[in-house]
Amino acid sequence: MEISTLMVGWGWNYEQLRAGWQEIEELGYDACYMGDDLFPHYFDDDPANAQARVEVYDPWTVLPAMAETTQRMRIGPLVSPCGRRHPALFAKITTLVDIISEGRLTVGMGAGNSPDQTRAVGDPYLGATERAAKLEEEVRILNSLWTEERTTFEGKYYTVKNLVNFPKPARRSGPELQIAFKSRKFLTRLAAEFADRVNLLGTDDEKVVEALNTLKTHCEDLGRNYDEIKKGRLSAILFTESEVGPDELDHVLEERAARINYDPDELKREHKGFVLSYVGPVSTCAAALRKQTVDIGITELVICPDTVGENSYERTMEGLRIFARQVMPQLKAL
Repeated sequence: MEISTLMVGWGWNYEQLRAGWQEIEELGYDACYMGDDLFPHYFDDDPANAQARVEVYDPWTVLPAMAETTQRMRIGPLVSPCGRRHPALFAKITTLVDIISEGRLTVGMGAGNSPDQTRAVGDPYLGATERAAKLEEEVRILNSLWTEERTTFEGKYYTVKNLVNFPKPARRSGPELQIAFKSRKFLTRLAAEFADRVNLLGTDDEKVVEALNTLKTHCEDLGRNYDEIKKGRLSAILFTESEVGPDELDHVLEERAARINYDPDELKREHKGFVLSYVGPVSTCAAALRKQTVDIGITELVICPDTVGENSYERTMEGLRIFARQVMPQLKAL
């Protein structure tokens, strides 16, 4: 199984970001992903609630530097939301990063779940069906621009005519494409047609299995080999000294929030929203995660220590070191 991390990095300075991704590669992680955010967000509706003085870096500005200063691991966003960049521009950006990284780029894309960031730039926040349709247009245009000499496409959201993208990416088929979704309803057919990877975000085991079964059905309909698509899940990992029972979880999260100067209610929402979150001792972590990954067909685990939101550089790296040295070897052997 592949083990990767989402380096959120909210509140880090650039020197910490650079030191972080370089150590992440040294620790043996298979990929280092970055979020694609304009400012810290917690799935709020109102951009006025956003924190105004927390560093957040654009991944597509940072990824070329990450490509230049690493050699082995994959890099990319988890994930770039639909509508953030016009696909004509996005094709040029992703092509160059793929060339710089010598084919190590994974382009993560999703339908978007941040109404506050969308409204902050003056765009309407579309419904889920519309966002999925808009993402499909983007993916179709990107795929053509990565692989074809000229691209013409007329859709509801985007129109391009005889558009050229050259040079081409490092891989003839284009950069590796990852599509993230939460349920079987949206994006599974698009993923079956185009994705090299999928990531199941914030959902329980039953829904993961349903989504994967739907993905498999679409692959069969399209004549696609289901097994060639790599399947990932995102997990927040919080290590404790001893086992944590259901009745103790809130207390443990409140204590940890106080230690890392974090909103306790936000930390509880994150860990309960990410059903694959692990809260407990290092000694039982691998066995617990196996049940929710390998045993149901997941082939990539993407971890965040403590929280998927703002967290210090020191705390995040400490968690990644512990996981890499004491848990990763057991999971990679599966």
